[in-house]
Order: sequence, then structure tokens, then C-alpha cells
Amino acid sequence: MIEEKEFNALSSINLDLTEEQRILLKTVDEMCRKIRPIEDRCYLERRFNDSLKDILSSYHMLGLPISKKYGDGQGADTVTYALALERIGEEGTGVRTFLSVHTSLCQLTIQQWGTEEQKEALLAKGTRGEYIFAFGLTEPNAGSDPASLSTNFEERNGRYVINGQKMWISNGSIADYVIVFAYPKGKREGMCAFIVSKDSPGFEARRIENKMGLPTSDTAAVYLDNVEVPKDMMLGPQGKGLSVAYSALMNGRLSVAAGCVGVIRDCLKEMLNYSSVRVQHGKKIGKHQLVQRHIAKVSAELEASYLLVLKAAYLKQRYVENTSNIQLREEADRMIALAKYYAANASFDAANRAVQVFGANGYSLENRPARHLLDTRVTMIYEGTNEILEQKIAVSLLGKDFEAYR
Repeated sequence: MIEEKEFNALSSINLDLTEEQRILLKTVDEMCRKIRPIEDRCYLERRFNDSLKDILSSYHMLGLPISKKYGDGQGADTVTYALALERIGEEGTGVRTFLSVHTSLCQLTIQQWGTEEQKEALLAKGTRGEYIFAFGLTEPNAGSDPASLSTNFEERNGRYVINGQKMWISNGSIADYVIVFAYPKGKREGMCAFIVSKDSPGFEARRIENKMGLPTSDTAAVYLDNVEVPKDMMLGPQGKGLSVAYSALMNGRLSVAAGCVGVIRDCLKEMLNYSSVRVQHGKKIGKHQLVQRHIAKVSAELEASYLLVLKAAYLKQRYVENTSNIQLREEADRMIALAKYYAANASFDAANRAVQVFGANGYSLENRPARHLLDTRVTMIYEGTNEILEQKIAVSLLGKDFEAYR
């Protein structure tokens, strides 16, 4: 039975935007309108959109969820940040990937785990776009299982020396710093995280070409050959690298989910616009029931994804305000996994349906649905594959005795 205080709380749910959120989203919308024509051109030319840093920085978006103590940090709460990412996601998964890797996976992780000296040195410039960050966890043989990574480090002459390779690193070839995860040499426990400068001797990043989608997003392979890292650039306590990685993935997954909501919304807009003007069999295709079926399905997916992301962001913010509450962390983690799993799949389905409504025209990259279809496929892979998230969600309900991986 629901207790009275719980009933009162449920009865007072408010989904209205605050005035501050309205103002922010108006600014985000203005920014996105500047990004769109450039992103369109870069996509068709299949090249990295190198205007993003400057545009996002000029609108103070690179430090949106970062404390005002650091550089251009805006101090936005998790829900407000998610709302901004949703709007940015409408412009494409490549745009959102650049921002969420830089800010969600990296800057928020440095803010949570870094020393005050690291935060002062890195976040101030990161929020202004003077530094760009990348997240180096995935390897050629370690994707869904980060515990199996082979990159290693050892202490030598008062510094850490790292050897290994990272793969599929978003922002990898444009980043000034990469958060790199490695095990002590010869060991399979005690993973650590390091903040590695691109200027370090032995550091090399090679851009990955011929991707299925995300042509406007930078993706690279990163090579570390005896790369020396100062002792004060370890991120988090020694041996706690896996905890650093998992907390970063919570941030990243929520960002992916929020961006996917934007994709769904853009697909719906495109479907409505196109079906209102395209004529077949003597009438606008929006009058055909099977086209209406696609529109109705995408509309339902949009609402469901939006509400899942809002709940996940709300729980994440509650955890941020009370990090000692382990139960709250687990609930936030579960809901973020649910939101990412559902919204990623829904965004791909929405893009697929939008292409179908456009017919042959939907097969052209001149039209937005085709781009969304190619780009959203990766959202079911990176930062938690569908299969891993399904297992994670199920185990959160069944209990840890049902974990497939121990």
C-alpha cells in the first residue's frame, strides 16, 4: 500500500519547465540553428565538423553541468543538462557525441574523482574549449568487458609509464587529454585511471575512417608506447579505475539516452512535414492509414523515451546530492541503463520508420532520416551494448546471484 507521504509526492509531479530552463533551451535552440547548416554540409562531405568547439563554447555549453567554480562552468543540474542534450541530439548523434564525451564522460568524471589541482588546471580550460577531452577505455579486444583490457602501467623514475592501445575513441584524434585506463603490469586487478596529454612522447592517435555513420564525429585509435604520466595525473585513488570507469559510464549513458530523445523528436518532425506535402494516389500520404501508423508509433516512442530520461536524470541528480546513498546510486544506475536501452532502440526504430515514410527519398543522405538511421545504430553498441544493458537491468531485479559475469 502506498503511504500517504508517497501518495502526496506522486500527486504533485510537475513536468513543467522552470523559467531558467526555458531561457536555456531557447539559447540552445538558437545555437542549434547555427550548427545545422554546417553539420549538413560536413555530413555530405563526410568530414569532421570542426566548428562545434567554437560554437558550443560561444554559447557556454562546454561547461553546462560543471561547477561555476571552474572556468566557464554553468552549474546546471542533471535534468537541465539532459534537456539541453535532447535539443542538441536533434542536430545529429555526431554533434551530441562530441559534447557528451567531452563533458559527460570526461569533465564530470574529473569533477567527481579529480584532485582540486586537477580540476583547477583542467576543467577551467575544458569548459572554455581550450582543452578537449576523450575517454580511453575500449580496446581492440576489450569492449563490453572492460576488466579484460590489456593496457598496462608501471612506476618508473617517479612517474607512471603506460603501454597499450585504445580503440573506437570518440574525440580521440582532436583531444588534448585522454582519460586512459590500465592495469598494473603483470596483474589483472587494481585498474587505475590516468589523465594523459596528447603531447606526451609515445602518444599517437590515428583517426578511424570509413565508419558506417557518424562521419562528422571524430573517432580514433590511440597508441601508447612508453608514455610517461606524472604521478599527480592519476585520476581517483590508486586501484579504483574500474569504479571511475563505471561512474563515467553512468554519465555517458544518460547523455546517449537524452540525445536519442532528440533524434526521435527530429524524426517525428520530418515525418510530419513530409507526409503533409507528399502526394501519392491522389492525396497527401499523411492521409494513408499505414503512414499514420508509423507516425503514431514514433510519437509513442518519443513520449516514453522522454519520460524515462527525465526519471533517470532526476534520480541521478538525487544521487549527486547524496553520494553516500548506495541504494540511490543503484536505482539511478538501473534507470539510466533502462533509459539508454529504450531510447537508443527507439531512436533507431524512429529513423527507420522515417526513412520508410520518405520512401525512395528517405534513402538519400540529403534527407535527415537517412543520416539518423546510420548514426543511431551505434547508440545500441557504445557505452553499453543492448545485450549488456539487458543483462544489467535483469540482474538489478533478480539480484547479484544471477550475474552472468563475475
